[in-house]
Amino acid sequence: MKWPDIVSPTLSAIHQEPQRLPLACLSQYLEIYQVRGYGIWPVIDVQVLTARLITHPHDLEAYALATSICAAIVSQFSIDVEPGSPVEGHYRVSSNAFELEAKKARNESDHLENVTMYSLLSSFFLHVYSANVGRMNASTVLLGEAIFKAHILGLHKPTHYQHLDVEQTQAALRVYWLLFITERAHSLQHDVPTTLKRSPDLPRLEDLHDGSVTPAFVQLCRLFNILDVTITADPASARRALASAQQQLSCDEDPRSLENELQRADISMTQQWMRIFLWQHALNVTNLSSRASQDEEFSFRFPAKIAQNVLNNLSSLSRQSVEAHGPGMESKLFDVANSLADVMMIMPSLNHETHFDIGPRDLIHSLAQVLAGFRGGNPAVMSILQDKLTTLGLGVGSPQRLLELSSPEEDQDEFPSVPLSASPAYVPSVCDPPLMSPLPPAMNMYGGY
Repeated sequence: MKWPDIVSPTLSAIHQEPQRLPLACLSQYLEIYQVRGYGIWPVIDVQVLTARLITHPHDLEAYALATSICAAIVSQFSIDVEPGSPVEGHYRVSSNAFELEAKKARNESDHLENVTMYSLLSSFFLHVYSANVGRMNASTVLLGEAIFKAHILGLHKPTHYQHLDVEQTQAALRVYWLLFITERAHSLQHDVPTTLKRSPDLPRLEDLHDGSVTPAFVQLCRLFNILDVTITADPASARRALASAQQQLSCDEDPRSLENELQRADISMTQQWMRIFLWQHALNVTNLSSRASQDEEFSFRFPAKIAQNVLNNLSSLSRQSVEAHGPGMESKLFDVANSLADVMMIMPSLNHETHFDIGPRDLIHSLAQVLAGFRGGNPAVMSILQDKLTTLGLGVGSPQRLLELSSPEEDQDEFPSVPLSASPAYVPSVCDPPLMSPLPPAMNMYGGY
C-alpha cells in the first residue's frame, strides 16, 4: 500500500516575497558611509550601488553588500538606535539587524560559489562589523574569505588589469590595497599569518584627483608597503632595512598636510604604531642598547619617545576623529603603552629619567587614561595594563578604577592632558584639565632632539 502524496495547497500556491529593509533606510546609512567612511574604505560608489538597488530590487548581491556596509557603519561610528543618533525617524536599525539581513542575502545568493566584487566587499564589511563588536574569530575568517575571493577574481595578478580602463584599474587596485593593509594590521595585532602577498608588478595606485581616493589612503598604502618590505628583509640586511624604515616613518610632514582630521588621525597614529612594531621586531633580529646613542631606534629608550609622539599627536586631534577608527586604533595605542610598560619593568633605571619634568611614569599614565576612555574602555585591555602599572608600583585600584577615569557624565571631545609635574604615584582623575596640553618637541630620553 502506498501512502498518497500530501501537498499543502496553501504553501505551494502562495509565493511569499522576502521582507527586506526599505531603500529609504539603507540610503541614510550609505550617505553616512559616503561622508565619514569613504576616506577609510574608498571602495564603494554609493551612487552606483543605490542605482543598482533601485533598478534591480531583487539583486541579492547588491542588497547583501548594502546591508553589510550599514552594519559596519553603525558599529564603526557608534551609531545606535537611541535618541540623538545621526539617523532619525522610523529607519533607525541596529548593526546586528543589518548583519542578519546581510547574512541571509549572502546565503540566498550562494556567495561562496558566485564570487564577484560585490560578494568580496560584503565579506570585507562584515569583517569590519565583527571586529567592531568584538567577534575576533569571525572577523578573521571573514577577512580571509574576502582575500580568497580576491585571489579567485585575480586582483593579485597583473594580467587582471590588462584590459581595464584607468578608472576600473584604480577601483580594483583600491580593493586590493584595502585588503592588503587591513590584513597586515590584523595579522600583526592578532598573530595570524598573512595570505595576500605584495605584488610589485601591479599597476600603481594613484590619486586621480577626482575624489575616488584620498591622498591619505595612498599614503597609508605606502606606509604598509614600507612595513612589509622591512619585515621580510633578508636577515643579513635586517638592521639596515630597519634603520631605513624608521627614517621614512619618522617624517610627519605628510600627515600634517592633511586637512581631513579623520585621515590625519589614521596616518599619524599608524606611523607611530609601525615604528613601535619595528622596534619590537628589532628585538628579534639585532642588538639593542640601553645607552644613549645616535641610533635611537635601536635603544630601549625608544618606546618612551614614541609614547611622547603619540601623546603629541593626540593633543591636536579630537576624540571623535581617533575613536572613529575603532578597535584597530585602540590596539595601536595599547601596543605603544604596553611596549613602554615592558621597558620600564626590565630597565627600572630609565623610569626616573625626565625632560621638562616629563618622564616614562607620566607618559604611561597618560596613555592609560586615553585607553580607559577609548570608546567607553575595554576591560580586557585595561586589566593587562593595570597589572603592569601595579608591578611598576604605579597602579592604584582596579581596572574598573581606570575605566572610571573618563566620567560618562562629561562630554569629553578632547583627550586628557599630560601632567607637567607628576608625582611617582600620580594617577589621572576626572578633575584633571579636560584638554591635553601639547608636549615639548619630540626628544629622546637622554635629552637630545
